[in-house]
Amino acid sequence: MARVEEYVRVRLCSRLRVLLQQVILIVLLCKGRGKIYEPCPMKTTKEARELYVATCDTRSGWKEFQALKTWNLTGYVLNKKGLAMKNVCTGRNWGQLGGFLTKPLLYLEHIKSLPKKSPQNGAVYVILMDSDTFWASSDVAAIWNKFDCARGDKEMILSTEMSCWIGRYCTQEDLHRYYNHTPSTPSYSPFVNSGIVMGRTDVVQRMLEYVIENNKKYYITYYRNKFDDQYAYADYALKVRPEEVAFDYHQQLLASFSMHAPNDPHDEGWPFVCKGGNWTHELCPSCPNLTPKLQRQGHFYVDLADCHVKRKMWKDMPMEKEARTLAPDPVIWHGNGAGKRTYYDFGYKTSLCHLDRRKFKTMKEYEAVSCCDR
Repeated sequence: MARVEEYVRVRLCSRLRVLLQQVILIVLLCKGRGKIYEPCPMKTTKEARELYVATCDTRSGWKEFQALKTWNLTGYVLNKKGLAMKNVCTGRNWGQLGGFLTKPLLYLEHIKSLPKKSPQNGAVYVILMDSDTFWASSDVAAIWNKFDCARGDKEMILSTEMSCWIGRYCTQEDLHRYYNHTPSTPSYSPFVNSGIVMGRTDVVQRMLEYVIENNKKYYITYYRNKFDDQYAYADYALKVRPEEVAFDYHQQLLASFSMHAPNDPHDEGWPFVCKGGNWTHELCPSCPNLTPKLQRQGHFYVDLADCHVKRKMWKDMPMEKEARTLAPDPVIWHGNGAGKRTYYDFGYKTSLCHLDRRKFKTMKEYEAVSCCDR
């Protein structure tokens, strides 16, 4: 009888041990499950830091209207409130300055020209924005709030996106080198995007100096041999100085129009790698571009109360689980990758709203009083 009781006890303990191991495994595997975005509370203390914004665009004509003029118009109120905004590439020659190396070169030149301290003796920060971006906030405090919420204890932040791109579609080697930590990221936007960099000037300067000095490491031959800043920034942030760089995983500072998630059942043939899977949330090698579908169903919209582009969420919407890990009210929108057409559409819509709100009948009328560098 004692032997039977011992056998039962051992079997019971064994089963409990297996059950405990399974629970621990599930907890670990679910650790990377995207968390629903929750905003941080706004600060009430006076801001001592000073912020400068830079973009880079050497183009002119129709493309410039769709890009830089939209950037200027949507940032009009921010600039009127004292936010310094500058196109550091005005009048510069892209080809003569080194092609795609032009942006980091001129950004570095600009940062070196900025003051070292704010008038309140605080630190100086900079935002570097791609020209295919536009603003979705008129409040400088909101920028600081989203930055501080996303950065943790680090002094520089990079934006993220939902599919993997480093000047080319990511290879298995790229994924293994840079994104083997993806299951532990808190959203479905785990991939580095160079569309926006925000940080203390000395920290951003250190990154720019590194990628310029080591630029030959970051040439991509996907369709032509060129330096790629997204490749360079990803390597710097994930491998060279990971202790200095945070990531805007919830797209609260900068949102991308490019939306990707795995299809169920799995859909082969797409070049986009995204975060997916069931329990493990491993990387899915073929993720459709769901931006057009989400646009048609009203996920993106212009809030006529303030002319800002926002996200709308609803039960059983396409890729609801993934979308709810992203901020509905980002500060900046980016028209990268598969989201380019949607960027043009909403850049135009938000521009019309801003023109009407500011009582400008035409873009030329706005330009006559515009404050921002072109």
